[in-house]
Amino acid sequence: MAVSALFACPPVLAHGGQTMLAAPPTVAVSGVLPPPAAGVAELRFSEMFQHPIGPKGLSPSARLLALDGRNVRLVGYMASAELPMAGRLILSPLPIAMGDEDEPLADDLPAQAIFVHLSGPAAQHALPNYNGLIQLQGRLSVGARDEPNGHLSSVRLMLDEQTSQQLLPPATPRRGP
Repeated sequence: MAVSALFACPPVLAHGGQTMLAAPPTVAVSGVLPPPAAGVAELRFSEMFQHPIGPKGLSPSARLLALDGRNVRLVGYMASAELPMAGRLILSPLPIAMGDEDEPLADDLPAQAIFVHLSGPAAQHALPNYNGLIQLQGRLSVGARDEPNGHLSSVRLMLDEQTSQQLLPPATPRRGP
């Protein structure tokens, strides 16, 4: 038996059993990333909150607050969702599956989870669950906001229309009406 057959993996399944797809090549991370483009800051999940955590809980770091409103690049995992949100995804520092239907008030989102908002025609579509590390670049928004799915987000990444279109699977219409 070939060694590759011994290590063959079945499709990766999300919490509700959805098959996860490979991320589009334009956002998939493989190998060492080049530096971000000029005018784009690299933000790591570990830089988002002050360390150590104080008696009042998590506090945003000076770096996170300084990057509010600026273009940043983040590398993380798309949180797999049973009920994908049109025009949104959640970027996480680790692979997670959310049990939206049976556990709406008790999810496994880490504190650093970032709500990513798509723009343009892509904002009308729900994305499939993508497997593996992805890199996203957009404008950072910091501050408490209610999300349409009932979550409260403290950090968001607003994608431009081009990046939003790159996240759509190939069979999805890419133009507006």
